[in-house]
Amino acid sequence: MSARTALLATATVTILCAVLGLLYNAQSLAVGLGGGFAEIVRDHEMRHFYVAFYTMSAVCIACYLALLVGGVQLVRRRPWAAGLLVGVWIFELLYFFVVGALWRVTAISASVAGATGVANGGLMAQFFILLPIWGPVVVLWARRRAASTSAA
Repeated sequence: MSARTALLATATVTILCAVLGLLYNAQSLAVGLGGGFAEIVRDHEMRHFYVAFYTMSAVCIACYLALLVGGVQLVRRRPWAAGLLVGVWIFELLYFFVVGALWRVTAISASVAGATGVANGGLMAQFFILLPIWGPVVVLWARRRAASTSAA
């Protein structure tokens, strides 16, 4: 497989995941803004649910937008796009573990746990296919291979 083909495939998958994530979060935000979570939040006394939900949604949307820009720019052969994508994927991995750690903070654990699925569900397309793990490897490999080919 050529470096260019690997980059195009990775960019396509990244763009698709970003669009799916944006659609997921748009739906979740519509439900949240429409009061769709009010009853369960009240019944389970999740006092910090909305803060957690909107914060996590904002982080996820920022990631999706960055992935969308990075994916499109990777297709357009912009060299800086690889760095952006690798940075976002590393951030997403760290974010995933930070959210998991917040489940253990007693004062907010129920709220964070409740908000995790509805705010971060859009990330699951990436995590099911392990994109934040293989994406950086492929992008960095392709950049190195392209650099060595052009130098030769």
